[in-house]
Amino acid sequence: MKKIATYLLVAATGALIAGVPAYPKEGNNAPGPANHIAVVKGKYDDVGLVLDNFRIPHDLLEVREMEDPDRLDRYRSLFLPSGADTPLEESLAVYAGRFRYQSVELKQDYHEVEKEKIAQSLRRFVKRGGSVYVSGYSYEYLQMAFGIFEFFDDFPYMGMTSRVEAELKNDLARFSMKNRMALYLDHPGWIALKSAHDAEAIAVGTFKTPRGARSGPISVIARRGKGEILYTSYDSTMFSAFRRFNIYRIAGGDLIKSLEEEASKWGRRVTGRIVDAVHSSEYAGMYRVDLMEGPNTIYFLSERDFFQVDILDEDGHLIESRDIFEREQRFTVNSRDGGHCLIRLYPSTTDRFGMYAILSASGRGYIPYFNYILFIAGGMLLAAGLFFGVYRFFFSKGYSGRWRG
Repeated sequence: MKKIATYLLVAATGALIAGVPAYPKEGNNAPGPANHIAVVKGKYDDVGLVLDNFRIPHDLLEVREMEDPDRLDRYRSLFLPSGADTPLEESLAVYAGRFRYQSVELKQDYHEVEKEKIAQSLRRFVKRGGSVYVSGYSYEYLQMAFGIFEFFDDFPYMGMTSRVEAELKNDLARFSMKNRMALYLDHPGWIALKSAHDAEAIAVGTFKTPRGARSGPISVIARRGKGEILYTSYDSTMFSAFRRFNIYRIAGGDLIKSLEEEASKWGRRVTGRIVDAVHSSEYAGMYRVDLMEGPNTIYFLSERDFFQVDILDEDGHLIESRDIFEREQRFTVNSRDGGHCLIRLYPSTTDRFGMYAILSASGRGYIPYFNYILFIAGGMLLAAGLFFGVYRFFFSKGYSGRWRG
């Protein structure tokens, strides 16, 4: 009986210890190449050109390479633009003599893309901590991997050429410091979303369809496992604030994860995430930081350059300014009733295009890993209670009764 009790106690304690999450969290840990960003070639959304202009190094992949999950695990960020497929007409070899066609046949290197394998690789990549950008017609890979979208009348291609006055929300609004933006969807048949499950809409609007006006998200951010997905139906512009937000959010996903771990370490709740860089024609960057009532912490992390960081109130009055040679900084802003403040960044040198991340979080953060300490303490109390109960049940030898004299 004693052996049985001992086994039960060891099993219960082991289960408690196994349930305590390790910290810090791990993402994709496979050894990576020199470039940690991959761009799949696409016909309609030239992401590679934008990354070149933003001085972001990357590798170009053929869509067929995504069938190998180990190939994707070499990267931290993946861009899957609209039109990332191999159309049949591009795989045909046409032979002609003078004015007549002689034969049409498939090219020797023709490869039919296995979409299910690509979806499985994409799902694995995201679950393990990768950041993914998907646009336009490449939605189908995302849909096969996660079943995230719902469409009007179960038909994706409902969007018609139109000007959409989009409402910007959350991180996109903080990044652009705008609440509305005009988007020009310049071709019919674009992907019109009715909704996205367990996702955060960052741009919504009312648009034309063959069955009248409809409203829905145009861009969404979703988290699955340890990774993040950004999908957008709008890819018609090259260098707008809308496009810039999308590119940097995914390219700088690792910077955001690093700051999230720091905020989680102190038990703070994340309220905003921004990634950007100062370009050659710019002298500073400025963003809106939404505040919660009470203490707010603003985290700043630069990939390579040093910055002067100014924190201003919503009227533009200076709260704090630092010009120090530290790539990672932290600021505390107390707010009585929420609202917002501004953060302004001046590069300390003439270097440009170095990425940086800004993360805001609310909460006091008394001691590091406080939430985990509470969790472990609760587990230890539960284990002690189990031990006491098992001991009383199996080992107690006491007797009670009434003396009869």
